[in-house]
Amino acid sequence: MNAKSWSNHSRYVVLTDHSSGQLVGNYSTFVNFLKVKEVINNIAFSDKSTYSDNGNIYNRKITSQEAKNILANIGDCTWTDNTAKMLLVANQLKIRI
Repeated sequence: MNAKSWSNHSRYVVLTDHSSGQLVGNYSTFVNFLKVKEVINNIAFSDKSTYSDNGNIYNRKITSQEAKNILANIGDCTWTDNTAKMLLVANQLKIRI
């Protein structure tokens, strides 16, 4: 079955398995993962050096191209050093994924 047709949760579970323990893999962290993915999507399509979330302004830790690559890797369920950069965003937001 093609990973593109899987649910977001299914992709997250597979990505968790491929992350060698860097992602937790339970439902509450999945909900947090969706939030981080939303922020990464906003970064991917913005050329600003900052982004905001819940009224807080943050300096970007990743580039737009890195954000686009992270989103592509999530869609393909692949874990690379670039995909691991999503943890930078999660840590900045103080969210555990």
